[in-house]
Amino acid sequence: MSKQKNNSSTDKRYVFAQRTGDDFSCIKLVEGKYKDVIYRYGKVQFSKEPLDNGKMPLQFEWTLLKKPEELDLDLDQPGFINYIGDILIEIMEEKLKDGTLLDDK
Repeated sequence: MSKQKNNSSTDKRYVFAQRTGDDFSCIKLVEGKYKDVIYRYGKVQFSKEPLDNGKMPLQFEWTLLKKPEELDLDLDQPGFINYIGDILIEIMEEKLKDGTLLDDK
């Protein structure tokens, strides 16, 4: 995978990566306990029903593409899902600001 470019946030938790021939970009985590995990997002949508507190949860599909062998990663652990969910929100906010968020209805 080749590095596409760093995200513009100051913490640089991730970079975009893309394999030659793929028509999608992946996310490579570059720091912290999930360092060197590579994944991609699939379908992203808001829930049809709000939570009891009135907030609309974000639902997304994702696919793990690569992880370090020594990393014991439970794919359903809430910590990891929340971490990549926060990154997804950052990406979406950035794309909204620059007008490049695509709606794929």
